[in-house]
Amino acid sequence: MYTFSPDFRTLLIILVVTLLVCASVIQADQAVAKVNGEQITESQFIKELKARHGYAVLQTMIEALAIRQQAADSDISVTTEEVETRYQQAKEQIVRGAPTSRPPQEVFAVWLTQRSLNPQTFRERIELQIMLENMVQNDVEVTAEEVDNYYRTHQQELARPEAMQVSHICVTTEKEAEEIRKNILEGKISFAEAANKYSIDPYGRENAGLIGFVVQGEDPLQQAAFGLQNDGDLSPAVHTQMGYHIVRREAYQQPGTPPLEEIRAELRDRIYRTRLLQAAQEMRQAIMKMARIEQFVQFAQPGESGATTIGD
Repeated sequence: MYTFSPDFRTLLIILVVTLLVCASVIQADQAVAKVNGEQITESQFIKELKARHGYAVLQTMIEALAIRQQAADSDISVTTEEVETRYQQAKEQIVRGAPTSRPPQEVFAVWLTQRSLNPQTFRERIELQIMLENMVQNDVEVTAEEVDNYYRTHQQELARPEAMQVSHICVTTEKEAEEIRKNILEGKISFAEAANKYSIDPYGRENAGLIGFVVQGEDPLQQAAFGLQNDGDLSPAVHTQMGYHIVRREAYQQPGTPPLEEIRAELRDRIYRTRLLQAAQEMRQAIMKMARIEQFVQFAQPGESGATTIGD
């Protein structure tokens, strides 16, 4: 039986650890790309990622952990269903705010890319925001007097343009659009059923084709909407980048400020939402101020010297 001296055991341990570290480095240093035969290694790639984005990513992770800890201490949890509902609402709002002729998935993908997000990170942000809102929601109140005062002092802001509320069914060919339109007019299928069954717009399918209010403009859908004379009228097939649309007029919105009682609930929700977001932001700041943060790695902040970039 072999026996080793303590010094030899120490040397052996050091050798094994060194070999493991070297093996890890070799594995991590595999090529992730080649340019004219010259490789970019994984270690170079990771170093560049840390230099460019290390500060922002670490700060985001620190803040997320602090918020989750506070939520746990406050016995606050958020379900997957809550996050998904808010995610879909935000996604629909983003798409509805974009030009109507662009495909919905393209609109949302561009929006995410512009903010360095993907669906997973966007959902994580939503989850943290809901946590913060749940922490402060019982402290946010809106009185009837405050709604009255808001209405009096925001007349110009509350004025609405002339607009048409419309629904649509979008399909890929003009022939299909005209056939669906014919069947609706003949009573063979309802507009809502046709939207749910045939429309390639996922948001339209879920809401009987409803788009919302559109104002006058050069977009084909806008022109089609204002070409309809009565509620319930259907347009001929309208061509956009998305496909061929059948547009139905739902309601006409007169220009001007609507009566207070018509929009009282909407105004209360608007004030409440503004205050809730402000309170949530203040809670976020308070959590970060109270958190005991020990940071063992330092990264250059955006705009500081020291961060490496291609071309430096």
